[in-house]
Amino acid sequence: ARGFGVAFRARRRFAARPLVAAADAEFTDVAVLGGGAAGLTAAYFAAKAGARVTVYERNKETGKKILMSGGARCNVLPVSARVEDFVTESTPRLMKNVLASWNVERCREWLEDDLGLELGIEHVSNKYFPLSNSSKEVRDKLLRACEDAGVRVRYGASVEALRRVGGADGGDETGWALRLADAPEERAPVVVLAMGGLSFPAVGTDGTGYAIARRDLGHTLKEPYPALVPLTGEHPGGERMPGLSVDVSLECARPLDLGTGGKKKKKAKASREGFLFTHRGFSGPSVLDLSHNLVRPLARSKAGGFEVETKKSFGQEADTPLETAANETLPALIVNWSGESRDLWQTRLTEPPGRALVATRVKEELPARLAEALMCEAGVSPDTKVADLKKADRGALLDVLTKYAIEVSGHQGYRKAEVTGGGVALDDIDCSTMESKTARSVFFCGEVCDVFGRIGGFNFLWAWTSGRLAGMSAANRALSAER
Repeated sequence: ARGFGVAFRARRRFAARPLVAAADAEFTDVAVLGGGAAGLTAAYFAAKAGARVTVYERNKETGKKILMSGGARCNVLPVSARVEDFVTESTPRLMKNVLASWNVERCREWLEDDLGLELGIEHVSNKYFPLSNSSKEVRDKLLRACEDAGVRVRYGASVEALRRVGGADGGDETGWALRLADAPEERAPVVVLAMGGLSFPAVGTDGTGYAIARRDLGHTLKEPYPALVPLTGEHPGGERMPGLSVDVSLECARPLDLGTGGKKKKKAKASREGFLFTHRGFSGPSVLDLSHNLVRPLARSKAGGFEVETKKSFGQEADTPLETAANETLPALIVNWSGESRDLWQTRLTEPPGRALVATRVKEELPARLAEALMCEAGVSPDTKVADLKKADRGALLDVLTKYAIEVSGHQGYRKAEVTGGGVALDDIDCSTMESKTARSVFFCGEVCDVFGRIGGFNFLWAWTSGRLAGMSAANRALSAER
């Protein structure tokens, strides 16, 4: 495979394989825990490198989140990517090293040439989609490529724990025992942990991968939290406007950083403009991309970390309020509803003819319902003429139009989150191979790691890239043990 500097030799077969459990019908070099995008990618590349691979998937089918992505159209890749498109609390250099092991162009070639997908660019969003607009085609062709490479998939196989085991002679530790729910324990010399996070629990994600990493492998977790998640709160003017969408300029204004002499921290600005009013609050690419700035401090302020959040989120429709300790202040989301400057709006609200209605000027640039709500928020009557708009009222309206602080009360939790933030710290992983530093022969990839990307195919890029690196490295580890 291109872009990876490790050469793999042909597998040498041995008669004695001490880790084979008596019940195993077929020996496995690499056990991949989880059959999502990252897990199947790891399985594919491990098998192509010569390893015998088994995927343990707890559901009755693989890739359930693939099927849901992009409105079931599956935005498989962004057109281009930068390190700044991703979020991690680990050392950023480590994330950069993983992303540098492949690139968008080579990943696209793999999807087209090896998997057989026909891709096209949606220019308005700079994303690659399959020309079929079918996420099922993406899942099916990825799964078929795995099967053609010799990957075995075990459905309804939920791995609940890992345990280090020794060789048949009781000597050095040589592999892992996999404790399955409602099935006998099985063994494998090398494991790839690709069990996803906590987002969309309806597809079977429950944080088991985090529990295994922390409890069984001794890894440090950056406490997980819902990321790329819709926010809840009141709409401007007190009137609900569900379904209304508008292109905006949105930024996250952080509170004063008392640890740096009261200076403001750098503002985070959304890369996308789409803003959507929902029945419960706010969504759209701009909101989702910045939501972690509000949700992460909430998760950090809670005792018990992800276990608390998990119990609250599953099977419940209630939203999670943004409640922090009395001495904590959350960042604020500040929106410029048209993306235009205050000076431009100043001109627009003062230029003749003076008999024109202020409401008309605002509605020329914004949807009528939003324009009316913003005028109400500013305390400006809808029948006010330009010539009659007082300076103080114009200033209030300019503030509402160009730097409105969204009233956020909470978020919709893991059931609506696109991904999970936090996860296994990259500092505990050898990011040249994705191998655990605390548990030799265990590799990580995908959402279980402390990395996520913004909306637009970036999380697929992380899944494909980290999965490839973990799969190739896992095969190298398994096969080198036989030499």
